[in-house]
Formats: sequence, structure tokens, C-alpha cells
Amino acid sequence: MKQFKFLICLLPGILIAIAGYSQQKTYSGTVRNNDGLPLRGVSVLLKNTKTGTMSNDNGHFSLKASSGNSLEFSMIGYMPKVELLGEDSIVNVVLAATSDSSLNDVVVIGYGTSTKRDLTGSISHLDKKVLDTKVATSFVDFLKGTIPGVNVSINNNAAGGGSLQVRGPASLTASTTPLIILDGVTFNGNLNDINPNDIASIDVLKDASSTAIYGAKGSAGVIAVTTKRGTSEIPKVEFSSKLGVAKMLGLPPSPTPAQYIQRRSDYFKTIDYFNPASSQKGKGYYDNPNNLPDGVTKEQWSTYDGEFDGDYIETWLSRLQLSDIEIKNYEAGKAVDWRDAVYQTGFRQDHDVAVSGRSKSTSYYTSIGYTNNKGFIVGDDFKSVHARINLESNVTKWLQIGTTTQFADRTDNTLTVNEGNADVMSPYGNMYNDDGSLAIYPTGDARIANPLYASTVNSYFYKVQTLNATLYGKLTLPYGITFRTNWNNRYGWMKTYNYTSDKNAGVPTGGKASRNEYSDYEWSVENILNWDYRFNKIHHIELTAVAGEEQFNTYNTIASNEGFLPNGNLIYHQLNTGINPLTNSDDQVQTGTSLLGRVNYSFKDRYLLTASIRRDGFSAFGQNNPYGTYPAFAAAWRISQENFMKGSIFNDLKLRASWGTSGNRDIGRYAALGTLAILDNIEGGENVKGVYQTRLANENIKWETTHATDIGIDFGLWNNRLSGTIDGYYNKTTDLVLNRLLPGFTGYTSVLANLGQVDNKGLEISLTSLNINIPDKVVWSTSLIFSMNRNDIVHLYGTTDTTTGKEADDISNGWYIGHGLDDIRDYKVTGIWQLGEEDDAKVYGKQPGDPKALDVNKDGVVNNDDKVWLGSSVPRYRASLRSDLQLFKNFDFSFVIRGEFDYWGRNNMRRNEDNRYFQSSNSIWNDYWTPTNPSNTYGRLASNSSNPSVYFYEKRDFLRMQNASLTYNFPEKILRKYSIPALRVMASVDNVFVITKWKYYDPETMSRVPRIYTLGVYVTL
Repeated sequence: MKQFKFLICLLPGILIAIAGYSQQKTYSGTVRNNDGLPLRGVSVLLKNTKTGTMSNDNGHFSLKASSGNSLEFSMIGYMPKVELLGEDSIVNVVLAATSDSSLNDVVVIGYGTSTKRDLTGSISHLDKKVLDTKVATSFVDFLKGTIPGVNVSINNNAAGGGSLQVRGPASLTASTTPLIILDGVTFNGNLNDINPNDIASIDVLKDASSTAIYGAKGSAGVIAVTTKRGTSEIPKVEFSSKLGVAKMLGLPPSPTPAQYIQRRSDYFKTIDYFNPASSQKGKGYYDNPNNLPDGVTKEQWSTYDGEFDGDYIETWLSRLQLSDIEIKNYEAGKAVDWRDAVYQTGFRQDHDVAVSGRSKSTSYYTSIGYTNNKGFIVGDDFKSVHARINLESNVTKWLQIGTTTQFADRTDNTLTVNEGNADVMSPYGNMYNDDGSLAIYPTGDARIANPLYASTVNSYFYKVQTLNATLYGKLTLPYGITFRTNWNNRYGWMKTYNYTSDKNAGVPTGGKASRNEYSDYEWSVENILNWDYRFNKIHHIELTAVAGEEQFNTYNTIASNEGFLPNGNLIYHQLNTGINPLTNSDDQVQTGTSLLGRVNYSFKDRYLLTASIRRDGFSAFGQNNPYGTYPAFAAAWRISQENFMKGSIFNDLKLRASWGTSGNRDIGRYAALGTLAILDNIEGGENVKGVYQTRLANENIKWETTHATDIGIDFGLWNNRLSGTIDGYYNKTTDLVLNRLLPGFTGYTSVLANLGQVDNKGLEISLTSLNINIPDKVVWSTSLIFSMNRNDIVHLYGTTDTTTGKEADDISNGWYIGHGLDDIRDYKVTGIWQLGEEDDAKVYGKQPGDPKALDVNKDGVVNNDDKVWLGSSVPRYRASLRSDLQLFKNFDFSFVIRGEFDYWGRNNMRRNEDNRYFQSSNSIWNDYWTPTNPSNTYGRLASNSSNPSVYFYEKRDFLRMQNASLTYNFPEKILRKYSIPALRVMASVDNVFVITKWKYYDPETMSRVPRIYTLGVYVTL
């Protein structure tokens, strides 16, 4: 706790200052916007005088005055307001925004806030105008296609959400997930625990001057989420209810029953075609006896194999190796649509109620929400309950205390059907047995189980509960000094129970079960000293000092058993009844400390400077490198404020530049330590435990460090009819944590070490235009964002390739010096071997109908030397367009179209490879090569695509309408009759359509995706 000693030394002086200050007659308070966020830089003047002040970073102001005077509050982009002073010395004010308030948007910068006009770093902001037009299950949904440089990996199950990445991957092995800051405090919980209905704004910190203040946690970017506060002196109740459905979108076609039979026939015909002439079947052998080739009679056809029993159809289907069950159902005209059994229209509901308000001394916001979503796959269920209390109270004019507390209860009882088996199941299988029970193997083939079966006999339970609470107190001292302490606690409890029934193949009698009991607890404390002062009306300086400590603990116990007696009816509820008990436990802890200093300075509000330095300590690193230091610098020039810019088309023009370092500590809590394992041995009939080392320690391990440079420009033209931001960046990440290979005589294969370098560079553009602006009639705006990112591996292990004399690549992991992490190096398929090319194909072990791989060096062998660079597996360009149209203040229509371009994916369906078992099972439908209908795009059925394995790569480019919503706001004059302040209804569609040439599942996820329809009602009382 040494870092807190300086604060203790300051305490006597602080108390003396407080005593003197409290005796003065001073009016003070906080200025906020409609979202409850503090406004910085608001002018506060005594009416009809020149006496005044400005609100600081926390929206706070303090001014001497007399009862009966009036204060005038004004700020560009907000409606001015006058407050009459009385006996109460606390004056809290809410300013309503005008249409031109974007420069005054409150932006979270870490340990404080700023306005957009005063930013020196690259920070993107989402507020109420965007959030209110989107129906979200997780706050991640708000970020899809709305911020340049932020990539969202979509999670398409009922829980929604997904993973995030900011400005590309900066590491090979460590986490590339951005740091989440919730109401100013680091949040390590699950993103689904944050109720999207509680969110007031989202800020994404991208450049080093913004993220370096988070030191070893900031290299992957920072996303700051701010929840709502009470703003109205009249208590406000907000209720929302949303109902919707999720349906499957873009399902690749499955063969019809007739196509299934035809493909079976073509499979055997193709196999027979390449057999020696002496062993080939007769003409039409695999054809339907009712549709034989010319010149072949049914009688001739029936004598081909000497086993004809008088039933032509049964004989034909037996030749196609259909099972007895399939033959019986075919003859009965009975077919099953397996996909119809595994996909459903999933019903979704979300209900939320919030109560908020503000008195002279206290602000409160409390909410509770309930979500119950069913996915489009049968069995995919998600339920959650969220509760929140945000409370802030001015105990005196110099002391403020508050809390932000959040509770979440999530249940994800996802025991889904096997939709993959539905794609390969024969349409002529049996869904049910004769007694009405589900058939385990619908065709009698034990290789493919009924898609519904496992989900009906197994059991699964999953529940997570989290409690996140931050308590804080803030002292407001003379001369713009504030001191704040944040005390954050987070508790998490998780239960994961599994039972696998013995009705599944290979499971012991009585079944097997496991219970995973997991909990975690973390605390952190941060002391923040801030001095915000303006002098001579042209100098503005803000100093921030932070000292913090943290600790994170996990407790995990796993128990399992099998062979339950007398049966498994108690599933996972009584593990002791099994015959093979196993237990395991794993408890972990990590600790960290931090010190931060930052200065913001502006001259005439046009020349802006920021400098910061942070020093972090973390328990996961080697004893020789427990600390890391992270400096950052940024400067900005508001050119539009210069005299020579007066009268120009620019109402805002700012040039920014920043450089700094940040770290990545997410490499594993015990990565630097040697690890031990237990070995069991029987000696003298007794179990003896032995201990041996499994991994070497490295006392020099330290965090990965990203050195980032950013140059940006912000502009607004013609009173913001056109505005935007352009950023170019270059990030260099060094000291990558990698496994260095060791010679075998050491007894170890590798040791963790700091090696290598990865570079990221990119361009981000955001443009917003106000196309039509007829107040109260038609307002139409559009926003276009574009981003591109390139990454390169510059160094790896430092070893030399003796063949090339250059630094060696890591071929096993697919890491190549001078190429990106996601660049594709593989064999190039140039087409399909055709009839007449038998001799050439035979050289490579192929035959007509097999994929043809490029032999680059033409040595008659296709091996690793013939691999070429084929493109990128991640988009090289991303773009999105957002349109917002308001008609007569009542109708709001918005949509987001986004696209990802110039990237590739494997479409293995085109291979028609032999492991798809065309002779015994079904498969997704696509074309195929036959001797009578050759193709240069699709392989033959059961083609040889291995030795070596080759793949077809196709462009995954797409254009998607991500969301479209229509909102109707009921007129105030109607609502006034019923004492309802606001009422609106909204219809929304997510994943409206996708335009792509990709021929498999969704091009973005390469998996199944839903289209979601939602109707919502929002009422304010």
C-alpha cells in the first residue's frame, strides 16, 4: 500500500481546506445532458453580470452568489437555461441538446470524461440516438457496423452477443479481446451480464493516447460502457416490452427424396465406370427399372446379379445399398423432413422496467429486466434476469457518495438437437419406432443417430449468477480539486451439470455425470486525484493521478462418476451412487497494482496536449519483470478556431496526432511459473503419489507491449451538414509471448519466452451527412464508415532457415514472416481432372473427377513446396451505411447496411470428398462430376481430395442489411390527455437479407444464422 502514503500525507491539509471551504456561502451542483452524463465546459454566469465559471470534467461547478440571483447556463449545442437561486445551495441542471450538439457529446476518456471537441485521441462514441433504434440482447449488438475499426464476431445462439476486436489482432497467443470499462471500473464479467436497456452511451478507445492509461490491459483496445442516471426532478418510470421471433436464414438446400436416390445411383455408377471392364456391372444396373437406358429390358436388367426375387424396386434399392428400413419406407411413399424437426421459429421476449429521478441532492436509477429467448434450433434456450441500482447523493456541497450495483442471473439450458445429423440423415429413415418412441438409429446405421435422440435422454443444467457493485466517494475541494475513491467488488457463481444416458452408444450402464462448481471473486480499489483549473481565460489544465490495487480469485471443483446403481434416474443429483468417482479442483489467484499520472492542457481551446504515464505490476509475470511502464503523448490543433478560418466552410476542423504504449497481460495466470503434475503408481499394493515437473519456469517473462501511432483529422462543414473523422494508425507489438522450442535432451519440448513482433496498420473513415433538415417535418441523415486493417508477422523466434538464410517461419502454426496472421497459404485447385487426362492424373495418384492441385515446380509431386498465397481469411475492407429518416416528429425509419470484402473461405462441399459417405448417408445438396456430365467446378462423388488434402477457396464477400426499424412516436397532444409523457412502438428486423456469391451457410459466420423480427412498446410515465 505504499502508493497510498502520499494521500495520507495530504489528508490534514485536505481537512483544513474543507473546514474553511464549508463555511462559505457557495452554490454548487452538476450539469448533465438528457442521458444523465456530466457536461464539461458549460458556461455558468450570474445573470446581468460578468461573474461566472465553467463546469469541470465531472460537470461540477461552484460559484459564490446570493439568494434571489439567477444563474445562466449555456453551451453550444444545448438549449440555454436559467435557474433562480434560493436557500438550497445545491443546484443541479439538465440541458437539452439541440441538433448541433455532436461536438459537445460527453465522451469517456478513462478516469474521467471529456467533450468530443476537446479530444486528442481516437475515440468513437455511441449515444441515445443510435442505441434507441436497435433491439439488443447484448450490448455487443449495438456495435455491429456502427464504429470503424471494431469487428464483431456474431454469436447466433439464443443468448446473442459475440466477441469483439479493435483494430485487428495484436498478438499470436495472448487475448485480443478489448478491455471493458463499466461505469469507470474494469469489468471482467460476461458481456451478457450487462443489460443493454440500462446503457446510456458506449465509447471505444482505439489509439494509444486513449488506451495507455489502462497500461498492461489496454493494447487490445478499450470499450467504455456508461449506464443511465436519473435526470428529472419528477420521478420517471420507463417500461419496455419486446416480443419477437427468430427464423433460420440462408439454409443450403438439402436433396429432395428423389435427388437423394439419384445421387446414390450416380455414386455407384461412377465407381463402376472406373472399375476394370471385366468387373463392371451391366448397362443400367443402378438405374430405376421403370426408367432404363435404351436397349435394356426389365427382364435383362433383372438377371444381372442372379438374385432377383420378383420385386423390381426392392432389387434396385438393394443394389443402391439402401437399408431394409429405407426400402420399406420408399415403397410405402414415406419420407421424413429431418430439417423441419430440428429447426423452429424461436419465440423471444424481453421486458424491462426502470424508475429514475433526481432531487436537489440525490440521483437514482433502478431497473429490472427479464429476457427469455428461444433460438431457431430446437433446444436452444436462454433466460436472464438483470437488476441494477445507480445511486448518487450529494451529502454536502463538498462530499458526494454513490454506488452502481448490478445483479444478473443467466440460465442457458442449451441441450440442442443435432442439426448436423439432420443434414446427413436419409429421408427414408424412421423418426419413431413402432411403439412411438424415438428411433435411436433411424436407418439401422449406428454411425448416424437420430438428431433428436440425445437431447431427449441426456440432461444439462447451466446457471450463472453475478453481483457487481462499485461504491465511491468524491470530495470537491477549492481551486478545482477533486478526490475520488472507487471500491469495486464482483462475485460470480456458476453451476454446470451434465448427465449422459446409457441409452447413448458406448456409455456405461447407468450413464455418466459430472458437476462443475465454479465461483470467482475480485476486488479493486482506485484513488483518483484530479485538478481542473482554468486561468487567464485562455489556459486550461487538468491533472489526474491514480493509484490502484486489484485481486482476482477463482475456485473450481469438478466431480464426475459413471455406472450409477441401480440406474441413472437421479442423473447428476447423486454422484455417489456411481462406481468410478473422480474429483478435481483448481483454485487460482492474480494480483495487480497501478500508478498513473496524466496531464491535459489546452491553450485558447484550440491547442490541446495530453501526456500520461502508467506503471503496472502483475503477478503473472516473471520475478525479474513484475512491472511495466507505459507512456503516451497526444496533441491536437483546432484549426477551425483560428482567425484565418473565420468565414470558411468549416465549422470544425481538428488535426490530431498521438503515440504511446500499452500492454497485454492476458497470457495465463501462471505462465511464468514451472508446473508440477501428480503421477500415480502402485507399490506394494498401495497407491503412491509421485510429483514431476511438466513445464519450465521463466523468470524473465513480461507482458507484450504495443507501440501505437495515430494521426487523425476531425471535420465539420457547412454547420455540420457534412462531418467526419479520418484516422490512420500503425501499431507495433513486441515481446510476444511464445513457446521457444528446446532440444530433446533437456527433457522439455519448449519454454515460454518473449519473442517476435506483429505489426498492425490501418485506415478508418467515418462520414455523416445531414441530407434534409426541415425541422418538425423531414430530417434525413446518413453515416458511412469504412475501415481496413493489415497485419504482418515481422519476427518470430529469431532462428535461421538454413535453406533460405532468412528467419525461419513457424509452419506448424501457420505463421510466416512477412505475412499476416490470417493470410492463406495452401494448395491452389485449378479445376477437376477430366476424361482423357487419366495418365497425367495418375502421376499424382488421382483420376478423372478428382480436384486438380497446381504443381508449382512441376516435379510430379504436390507437397508443401507447392503451396501458394491465396488471399486472406478475414476481410481486408469493411464498410457500412446507416440511414436515419424522421417524418413529422412521429415516424423514425432507420437501417444499417454493412459489407465485408476481399476475403476467402473454404467451400469443402465442392470437393464431394469420400468422407461424406454418399453410399450410405445423405448430405447437403450441390452439383457433382459424372462421366456423362463432367464439371470443372465440382468433384466426383467420393473424390480423392487427400494425400495431400486440397480445398476449394471461394470469395466470402457479402452485403448485409443488418437491421431495419420503424418507430412511431405518439403525438404529445394525444398523450397529454392521459398524462403519459412518451409512448412509442417499434417494428424491427435483424439480418434482413444478405447478398453474396458464397454458396454455403452464412458467408460471415460460415454457420447457421437467424433472421429476427421484433415488435416493441416503450412507455414513459
